[in-house]
Amino acid sequence: MSFNRRRVALACTYCRHKKRRCDASKPRCNSCIDANVECHYDDGPSQRIDTSGGAREISSRLGDIEAVLQEQSQQFATFLSTISPGNGPPFTITSPDSRASISGGSMSGLPRVESNPQWLFPTMERQSDLESSEPMNIPVRHKTSSSYLLSLPAMRALIGEYPTDLFFLLESRNPLPPELSLNTFPGPHPPFRVDPALADHLVSSFFSSVHICHPILDQEDFRGIYLNFLERGPDRSTESALCMVVLALGAISSAPDWIRNPRSTPAGLEYMRHALPTLMSGSLWSFSYNAVLVQALVLASVYFAYIVRPLHSWRLIYSASTILQFKLSSSDSRKQALSSEEITLRLFWSCFLVECDRLAELELPRSSLQQLTDEASLPRCNNLDTVHSTCFLAEISIRRLLNRIHNSLYPQRQNFLSLSSTSLMAPDEFSIEEILSMTSVCDELHRQLDLWHTSIPEPCRPPLELGPLENDRIAILRIRYFAARHIIYRPFALYVATHSESSIPSAIIEKAGICIESCRMYLHITSDILRSASQYTWTFSLSSLGATIILTLSWLSKELNHFVPDIDELQSLAIENVRSWAASSLEDVVSIIEEMQRKTRLRSRFDKLTPMSK
Repeated sequence: MSFNRRRVALACTYCRHKKRRCDASKPRCNSCIDANVECHYDDGPSQRIDTSGGAREISSRLGDIEAVLQEQSQQFATFLSTISPGNGPPFTITSPDSRASISGGSMSGLPRVESNPQWLFPTMERQSDLESSEPMNIPVRHKTSSSYLLSLPAMRALIGEYPTDLFFLLESRNPLPPELSLNTFPGPHPPFRVDPALADHLVSSFFSSVHICHPILDQEDFRGIYLNFLERGPDRSTESALCMVVLALGAISSAPDWIRNPRSTPAGLEYMRHALPTLMSGSLWSFSYNAVLVQALVLASVYFAYIVRPLHSWRLIYSASTILQFKLSSSDSRKQALSSEEITLRLFWSCFLVECDRLAELELPRSSLQQLTDEASLPRCNNLDTVHSTCFLAEISIRRLLNRIHNSLYPQRQNFLSLSSTSLMAPDEFSIEEILSMTSVCDELHRQLDLWHTSIPEPCRPPLELGPLENDRIAILRIRYFAARHIIYRPFALYVATHSESSIPSAIIEKAGICIESCRMYLHITSDILRSASQYTWTFSLSSLGATIILTLSWLSKELNHFVPDIDELQSLAIENVRSWAASSLEDVVSIIEEMQRKTRLRSRFDKLTPMSK
């Protein structure tokens, strides 16, 4: 059976851009009336292939982001007027006394932030014109990973060839500690006794160092679970597994001995060993939403990030995202959950942050959560103090902007007709005119990055100069800033470093210099964070490799080497930052940077003997 389908001859420009069905009503179609925008029709259909590389569409999308960020800055004043100047010290879960003190009110002593966090990123209900814009996800086979940089001809010529999926191969062959081997899981749980005093200490450590990064637990709810856990002892329940994961994170986040020797047995392993069978069984056989299970899986993923196991971390966050999607499977429940349900929102954004950090360096299957970011409100984070809630929301915002940078500058090429002057695939695929055409897009992204920075309230705003910071959460925001600025201007540095043209416009050299300076800053400001165990260890180590590759390629370029006269010191800094974590694939990261340093030292000595060679 066939149907005659009425086709609209020509959609308006707004509906074509938003990929909406247009009823072609004139003078204004219904979509434009609903969106309260002007309605325009082209004179007739054009058969000409757009050779602009989608620049107009990208500029329009960047304009959408600009509108969002402008509203963000306008709402900061309202946000600041609703919070008190100081909310006291970070939260601790217990007193030094017995577990009975927990129920005495220590968990309720945390300052509450009742303000609406929409100052940071308005909901899509308030920005209906953005509903059809491309989700802020990381493209498949993007070109910002360290593995891609190692595959560039200039790097292959310098240090040899490496597989394009080098770090995935290395991590996939890196076994878990024997204590976590799945071969032992079918057996009964070994007897396990929890020392209440030690458990109190570990839970306090968790809330002071891990919870502030992923505030997915409600303290009052967890207090009840925890007290019951201490009374009954460990068992196979999901609640017991959650408590065990919290203890494991409390142990690993406060284990200086393990930090000095990451090849030793990771701290907290005995707790994770007891929790993992329940988590694996639950993630495999659960066919409905269970908030406690999702919380436990997210925190278990964070634990494996702490012990530098990125693939295992990804597997757990992928499982958490899958179960969370049972909650979001229908449009009605999704709309309610992503607009008003606080626990669901915290889980959603924590899954988003962890997954994006894995996908930035590893080509892995994506969950569908990234497709829902435009629908999701931000949590109120009233279980954190003002500084930490602001930092959590600011990290969500910069992660979204980082993903937009990926999509705007580094998308996967679909076919040979979709050549884009703003899509960085391989530097030698672009002419000087195409690189110059990227300037306005990159500058606009940089402007939005600076708008994000200046919109952060003063007490939480990271300084953009070198110097130690007392608050690690603010230090993370500074690292994210320079990571974004480096990626925005990387196309210019790569173009200059991989071309030997006699005359490259000064505008391109200037943009390349911004990238190089951002890489230099990145290596310096990650030093303090990489001295301690954190969920960012692997991510920042791989990004440090990427920054070092850009700096090394720039030094090899006669047009750029004046930006990096201290290349040897910068390479040494990168090695020193990562060396203490030289286990798993990070050992290979150190070896690669050491080989780059060895080759650049040889080249430097050769250049001194033959000054005209460069």
